Amino acid sequence: MPHSHYDAKRYWLLILAATFLFGSTFPSSKIVLSEMPPLWAAVARFLAASAGIAPILLWQRLRSSHAAPRRPWGMLALIGLLQTAGAMGFLNIGLRSTTPAKAAILMACTPLIVALLSRLALKEKIHPLAGMGLIMAFFGVAMCIGLNKLDGFGTGDALVLCGAACWAASTLVVKSSRIMVNVWVLTFWQMLVGSIFLALLAWAGGEAPALPHSERVWMAFLWLALPATTGAMALWFMALELGGAVRTSGFLFLSPLFATLISFAAFGYSLSMHELAGGVLIGIGIYLVSKRPDTARPPQTAAAGNKI
Repeated sequence: MPHSHYDAKRYWLLILAATFLFGSTFPSSKIVLSEMPPLWAAVARFLAASAGIAPILLWQRLRSSHAAPRRPWGMLALIGLLQTAGAMGFLNIGLRSTTPAKAAILMACTPLIVALLSRLALKEKIHPLAGMGLIMAFFGVAMCIGLNKLDGFGTGDALVLCGAACWAASTLVVKSSRIMVNVWVLTFWQMLVGSIFLALLAWAGGEAPALPHSERVWMAFLWLALPATTGAMALWFMALELGGAVRTSGFLFLSPLFATLISFAAFGYSLSMHELAGGVLIGIGIYLVSKRPDTARPPQTAAAGNKI
């Protein structure tokens, strides 16, 4: 990652914005799932998010004087299957037989999986401080949610952990590939491919499609589909361009913290001492991760607006 003041400031802004939006999906999903089945809710969410990006791609196409470039369809499809269909599909199915608290803790394993896979597959060196920070942040998330709520490991838990592994694998694919498309193209196609796969999965599972029928749920759905999905994923891919896979993924621990704070503001949930202590651990862990950037490869994904 470049070390200029401008790039550092931009990186922090991207990370904070992306993780805040990711965190906002918890209260939004809580409202949306009150009127929609889980898989079809994910399908509608990502289809709507893709539709929100389409005008941006059309505008970029009209402004360009070059012929339309050849898309790396195989890579785009792989990222979509991992990032959207895999992560969200496993998570939503797993939530049928596990609690949201346990699912949140297991999804928080994503940075740890990224660190392990980066070391094994990409030979990225992980400084001991970064490893210690990842572990501290993980336990901070567990404290925020409540360690006393963990009891046993069932099929649903295994499915959620598979979702975390899919997210981690997608992060490494995006970071290590030589895919030359801008973040809007990448975000659009991976969400579209993922939503199509999820629709087939929902249809095969016999889940009946449904749409929101109240104004409150529609508002939550639109927030979930546009800022919390389109915006969050675009910002996330931009952050991956600037930072290493291990370092950037470490900031995903901020999402449960933001989810707790947003839920506190939106629903009046009170913060307990163990949640406050967990937040402190998350902050210290992320500080340790940010102090030692990993040895990532130079970014290969084109900056937004440079390639189409």
